[in-house]
Amino acid sequence: MKIGSPAERASAESRVALTPESAKQLQKLGHECLIQRGAGIKAGFSDEDYRQAGVRVVSSAKLLWDTSDVVVKVLGPDKAEVKYLNKSKTLISFFWPAQNEALLKDVNKTGATV
Repeated sequence: MKIGSPAERASAESRVALTPESAKQLQKLGHECLIQRGAGIKAGFSDEDYRQAGVRVVSSAKLLWDTSDVVVKVLGPDKAEVKYLNKSKTLISFFWPAQNEALLKDVNKTGATV
């Protein structure tokens, strides 16, 4: 399974859902890990840190979403990211469905598992 982590789109968000260390643990379980270029910078992880951990660094959010089976994010998807979801995707993130009813409806239409 390919597990990918895109850059967080909220400017104030400095966390990243996949660290080099967590990627190593997932790889031990047989998963391939991907990260969007620059996604870990605000959290203190360079692209080289990820490469050294065996993570494939991809050039764009679209490429990451297109090639990942499971996408891990800190924050839920924004409107642009919802467009990347489909029934073959699983998204793991903070979502707060009761506070995001419109987003929940939009995501539900994609058929993705969230």
